[in-house]
Amino acid sequence: MERIVHVTNGDTTADTLSLAELPGEIRVWADALDEGPVRAVSDDENYKVRGEFWESRGYEKDGRLADWDKGVDEAAKAEELILWFEHDLFDQLALIRLIARLHKKGLPQTLTIVSIDRHPDVPNFLGMGQLKPEQLAALWPQRTPLSRDAIDEAISTWLAVTNSDPRALPFLMRRVKALPFLAGAIERLLEEYPDPTSGMSRTERQVLAAVARGEGSGPGLMLQSHTSDPRYPITDGKLVSVLKGLGSAGFIEGAPTGKPGPETLAAIKPTITPLGRQALAGAIDRVHEVGIDEWRCGVHLSGKGPVWRWDSRERKLIER
Repeated sequence: MERIVHVTNGDTTADTLSLAELPGEIRVWADALDEGPVRAVSDDENYKVRGEFWESRGYEKDGRLADWDKGVDEAAKAEELILWFEHDLFDQLALIRLIARLHKKGLPQTLTIVSIDRHPDVPNFLGMGQLKPEQLAALWPQRTPLSRDAIDEAISTWLAVTNSDPRALPFLMRRVKALPFLAGAIERLLEEYPDPTSGMSRTERQVLAAVARGEGSGPGLMLQSHTSDPRYPITDGKLVSVLKGLGSAGFIEGAPTGKPGPETLAAIKPTITPLGRQALAGAIDRVHEVGIDEWRCGVHLSGKGPVWRWDSRERKLIER
């Protein structure tokens, strides 16, 4: 086993980091836990459930999650394990899962982290995958040891995230401090719950509003989302999923029909429907009107209500 092991949340960062001439081995862990069921189950059950979910979204079942877990489990034997995870919801969910897993399996001798939410050379910072090798290398001396408080916060939040009852999340959002970006990520996860009025998530409202303003291309929708929502920089796969959901609800026409990916996005020309305008105005409730069948980590939102919703103004969960 290498003396030093780096773990990144994605191949892009890993590939760039490999050119930064830093000591140690590089491993990837990159399941998108912001989508699909995320529950406190055995590894085998988790791989089965997550694999089936990604297959339902048009991806091939490839066994990577088991390989990623195995790689991190082995990396825990290193003298120093460095976690390269930025501020957004995608990375923070992966981060707390890995910390909770490492705590259960056995922590490395030294566990450190490189975590940022901005970079002076990147005006619209979305993630470390935007950085050059020399920029990543410059972050290496800034790595910090993960404190006991940070580890405890990660474990507590992971337990809450995988629970079928989300009511601990707003409490943790106000309490966590040792992990600087975790509170913001918890809030962004809660914003993916239906809102009290339209029954849509923040992402759904943002995408539908952009379509209503006349944005008729997939790349344009991606750009608008990245500009307005840095805590959750939407991927092309997630955007395809959101557009398909809006199409199934009757809120847009021209929703994608192919597999997730840039090619599918490039071919779409969505337009908003009268029903979509009503939903955007809060005149109808998406959940009551057409129903919902989605997961927010451990919480399954299903049927036409009541379901858990997030009131952003009052900053509290309600059932409606």
